[in-house]
Amino acid sequence: MTKSVNRQHLTRGKGMLAAAGPQARFIVFLIFLLIGYTLLLKIFQKLTGIVELPVFLPIALITLLTYIGVAGALYSHKFVGPVTRIRRTLEHVADGDCSVALRLRESDDPMMQELAKSVTRLCDQNRHAYGSVRETADGLLKEVAALNAGIAQGATGAELRAQAGHVQARQEAFEQALKSLGK
Repeated sequence: MTKSVNRQHLTRGKGMLAAAGPQARFIVFLIFLLIGYTLLLKIFQKLTGIVELPVFLPIALITLLTYIGVAGALYSHKFVGPVTRIRRTLEHVADGDCSVALRLRESDDPMMQELAKSVTRLCDQNRHAYGSVRETADGLLKEVAALNAGIAQGATGAELRAQAGHVQARQEAFEQALKSLGK
């Protein structure tokens, strides 16, 4: 029941300004982009009196496209790089490799930094949980092998019950380790 409630909570949106910080930075970026674009248009307006129209249009178009391309590349750089690294890290985790370390540049977007910390925490928790499962499974296998050896050597009923108790304790520890994986 709890898992379904948590899933519902995670899928609900918080409205248009769900991430006000990054959205505000993007809006400020767009405002500066438009201000720069307007200034370029004013410069071009003054140049129309100096340069003929057939020469002016290609120059103006190339300049505006270059301005928008450079500004967009500089701004998107703070998102695309971190998203690519986070995606690669999650692919490693999905393949069962939780030994990956995710580091972002200090200049990357703060929201991406928070996401990277969450992914790193997920990797650490999975690494710990898998290590615990591996350790308890190894212990359980050793106890079962000891029980089988005791049976093969003709151990007494009391010895076998004691070894079976050890196996049962290891089984309970194994079940707890599996619960830590969410299974």
